[in-house]
Amino acid sequence: MYFNRKLKPPIISTEMIIAIIASVVFLFLLAFSFIVAMGFGALITFAAAMLTLIVYIRTHNHYFIVSILAQLAATAFLLGIALGGIEKFKPWLILLAGIMLIFQTLMIIYIMQKKMKWRSREVLEMAAIPIDDVKNGFTRRPLQAGRADYSPEELKAFATFLRKSLIAIPVRETNRIIFIVNIPWNRLLLSIMRYEDRTWVAFDNDGNVSVNISQDDYFMYRDQLAFDQLCHSLGNLFIDFFERYKNGETVYIIDRFNALKLNIITEG
Repeated sequence: MYFNRKLKPPIISTEMIIAIIASVVFLFLLAFSFIVAMGFGALITFAAAMLTLIVYIRTHNHYFIVSILAQLAATAFLLGIALGGIEKFKPWLILLAGIMLIFQTLMIIYIMQKKMKWRSREVLEMAAIPIDDVKNGFTRRPLQAGRADYSPEELKAFATFLRKSLIAIPVRETNRIIFIVNIPWNRLLLSIMRYEDRTWVAFDNDGNVSVNISQDDYFMYRDQLAFDQLCHSLGNLFIDFFERYKNGETVYIIDRFNALKLNIITEG
């Protein structure tokens, strides 16, 4: 699928900066003490496993289990080297290396297939595809975007699908479900589901669909797109997803994301 990308290129994320710093520290320690470097590596992989576990609990995306197992196997491998050296635990280290290789290979395959990719940028890109007008800049107010026909059970099931597919994080309220499109990592990890300042789409119990696009997300676009049109487009996008979901066309929804051919990892 060819389209003119309307988002600015993604900036380096906080998570990527932390990963780069950890890698530099690991290489620095490796130059001075192999054992200390292995211990530090075990600490990093264990921390990564715990963070991935939290993400799995928040999303119920089962592909993250493979990532957790790969990181735990790497932790045991590095810790074994740090505590006893290669010769002392050689048979166990060979076994752990094999297990680690299997799960890391699976993890790479799932990453290549975008099974663990957050879809925030793709949602924002799809919402902007039909918008050509550059006018009426950002407005700090949610807009009514349309209506949809659904039962409470269908809406809950749809929320589960969006969460597992990493398209949006649902927040349930008494009279509606809010789908947060671009939730910061710190809020996801700490389960702080405050959404007022985020981009979200809400489906209420009466079938009304409302949309809010955050200032941060709006200024990710190269141009100041017509805000009202952008909100309606985002709302219609989620309404279309819902109709497709009810018709059993979940594969079509995921294929539509993949057809954009954005970076397999980068999210913003």
